[in-house]
Amino acid sequence: MKGLISIVVPVRNRAHCVTRTLDSIVASAYRPIEVIVVDNGSTDNSLAVCKQWAERQAGEHLSVVVLHETKPGGNAARNRGLAEVRGEYVAFFDSDDLFSCEALEDIAQAVAQEETDVLFLPVEQEVNGAVSVRAYQKSTSPQTQIMNGMWSTASMVFRTQWLRDLGGWDERLTVWQDWELGLRVLLHQPRVLWLTSRVYHHINVHSDSVSGSNFSETLEGTLQTMKIVVEEVKEAESLTQREQGRCLRALYFRARIMEGQLRKEKNSKGAEAYRSLANEIIAHPMKPVVMWGHLLSSYTAAGGRGAWRLALRLL
Repeated sequence: MKGLISIVVPVRNRAHCVTRTLDSIVASAYRPIEVIVVDNGSTDNSLAVCKQWAERQAGEHLSVVVLHETKPGGNAARNRGLAEVRGEYVAFFDSDDLFSCEALEDIAQAVAQEETDVLFLPVEQEVNGAVSVRAYQKSTSPQTQIMNGMWSTASMVFRTQWLRDLGGWDERLTVWQDWELGLRVLLHQPRVLWLTSRVYHHINVHSDSVSGSNFSETLEGTLQTMKIVVEEVKEAESLTQREQGRCLRALYFRARIMEGQLRKEKNSKGAEAYRSLANEIIAHPMKPVVMWGHLLSSYTAAGGRGAWRLALRLL
């Protein structure tokens, strides 16, 4: 169908809030849209809630599909949805956030004027009751994504076939999935459109959110993602030797910042794991890199915020 935009929503144990999320998507005046809900092995009644919600939907040019994916992991659910997508463009949205009513109309207008591979949308996030715009820079440099992870799940809209050709979401990952995908996207040099005239969506960050808030609880997952990303950077054919060096320094600094985060959480074992990983990323770093890495770690451990901004200036 011409102009069809698809939204894929993975769901796991969100019976208490998923209806609000789905309502926010179909509240958009834009049509045609396709909503694909993928239950990912919920142990509550999320699947039943989603099916009941789907049965209540009616409207011209509105398609709702509810699927069940038994393979664990949000990325497996996203890829299951991606396989079913019929729209030329696809967005992915988490099941405990609120979709922006203006987003689909703005996306449709933008791609009607210029075909693109990826669109970027700024989003607002709520952390402990405080709402702010998630920091971003209008940049396609991989090292910027490494440091601030601005290409997040809700910020990315893809031309469906382009994402399929890229390989979709990496199902090995349990956390930082969008950080890895955003970097992989940029390493493949897509055509990008920036929709930055307004802020979209409302992302909730709390102890039980999809986004999460505690690094100690996801230590093994983040370490795995970091190691995979290091290999992707080392194997990226699009990077010059200089660009690869900057990306590896960015990863080194990110690992040192994570060391500081875990020190702040009193997790000495986790901090040491990230310190070791940093030394694997750059086996023999120059003295200034080591010095700045130590400073970034100590600053973060002491409660300092925004270390990634300083790290970007050091690259």
